[in-house]
Amino acid sequence: MSLSSAALSAGRATLRLWRSAAWRQGATFGSRRLQQAPLVAQAQQQAGRPQQQGGPGRRAASSAALPEPVAAAAAAAAPPVAAEQHTHLQPPPARQQQQQQQDSAAHGAIEIVVGPMFAGKSTELLRRVARYEAEGLCVAVVKSDKDDRYCAAHVVTHSGIKRPCFAVPTLAAFKAAAGAAYAGFQVIAVDEAQFFPDLREFCAHAADHEHKRLILAGLDGDFQRQRFGQVLDLLPLADSVTKLSARCKFCAQEQRRTAAVFSLRIAADSRQELVGGADVYAPVCRRHYVQLTSVRQHGGAESDGGAGGAA
Repeated sequence: MSLSSAALSAGRATLRLWRSAAWRQGATFGSRRLQQAPLVAQAQQQAGRPQQQGGPGRRAASSAALPEPVAAAAAAAAPPVAAEQHTHLQPPPARQQQQQQQDSAAHGAIEIVVGPMFAGKSTELLRRVARYEAEGLCVAVVKSDKDDRYCAAHVVTHSGIKRPCFAVPTLAAFKAAAGAAYAGFQVIAVDEAQFFPDLREFCAHAADHEHKRLILAGLDGDFQRQRFGQVLDLLPLADSVTKLSARCKFCAQEQRRTAAVFSLRIAADSRQELVGGADVYAPVCRRHYVQLTSVRQHGGAESDGGAGGAA
């Protein structure tokens, strides 16, 4: 036998061995597919994928050339159909924000902001007004015409921020002054709410039947810590109540930071309704309110150094 004939015979033998090994690998892989076919079908059914047609035996013949690690990697790289469908069903953020705006406009609500003088009630009122306007809602700002400290036609904070408004004696007068535009107001912000005699009736009807959102800012008590107006009557009807505090004027003179929750009248006037600023009222803590009120009532020198200087 020549050298070329020997090489040819060796090559044919190698080819037969390779075919035999390939056949055994395909048969083994096909048997595994036959064993795993029920499990694969169940998993595809749970994931929402259509089952393979043609039977596992047909798939075994075409998959015999792929080693198991390669087949597993290809299966892992397949796109998750069920996860994509779930993500597609979720509304985008813009749609969620639009839905929140519609819900806010469709249902009435009453928000109450109370606190003593200089607690930032008007500032908080205008902050909420700006927020609702940024959401695309139509807002009307109202205040009592009794409050003419800074400007008769604007809501003005102690820090100088101001906003045009309806200055009226009653909320019924505001509705009449707004005319046809009243129906378009989705939010009504009321400053100095304690001065309106028809506060409870108007707010209850506007929130319950006209589906408007009311933002009320005002005093919850007068300088004698007594009920002031109808603000407290709305607490059972309110969706939210925020109690703000200021900084005690006399504790500040003592280099201390103490929350002020009461309004002390420093002017010699006993009327309940007395519009004024820092020349008439001072925000005080409980300790200084009790001490200074006792000094005023009894004329004694019962207060400490800070309270005595204030008197």
